[in-house]
Amino acid sequence: MEDVKKMTRANLEILSMVTVLKFRSPVKTDHYKSESCNVFCLDCRWCNEHYEEFYRQEGYHNPDRNYFAGGAKKLASPQNEGERESTLADILDLLKLHDCRRVNLGVHVNCGKYGKRFETPDEEIYFFQQELLKARQALLDYLRGKNCEAQIHMYLLDWEGMHEVKGPAL
Repeated sequence: MEDVKKMTRANLEILSMVTVLKFRSPVKTDHYKSESCNVFCLDCRWCNEHYEEFYRQEGYHNPDRNYFAGGAKKLASPQNEGERESTLADILDLLKLHDCRRVNLGVHVNCGKYGKRFETPDEEIYFFQQELLKARQALLDYLRGKNCEAQIHMYLLDWEGMHEVKGPAL
């Protein structure tokens, strides 16, 4: 690791820093274009391997990764309205900033953020499909109110794979 010494420039005190990862990145002033804004759960049973495989399969070179506990739960069943509004605003920012036209919403079975137990696997699948439909509707209503359009796709992960949920047309 390389130490960077404390310096003062133009009356600004620059704090000392330690380089923890060295790389050279080309200087680009324009933001990249993203193929998708992905709102998925950060559970590493899924995100450590399967999401990247999904991005490769879909041909995404610059997918925006929005991982947090519960994934689309923040839109469907947030802990409070501020959580939903903040998530919606973040999605809108990414759509505009990265000229993105697609949002992928995801949930998965056995999600600890929901803290629910189900009698049968079918009951669990049904529940999460309904959550995705609520999340899609919340996002669609918000984007329409902001005069923004995007394709919205819904995904449910279970122990057999990642499945696109085909809901009723809106």
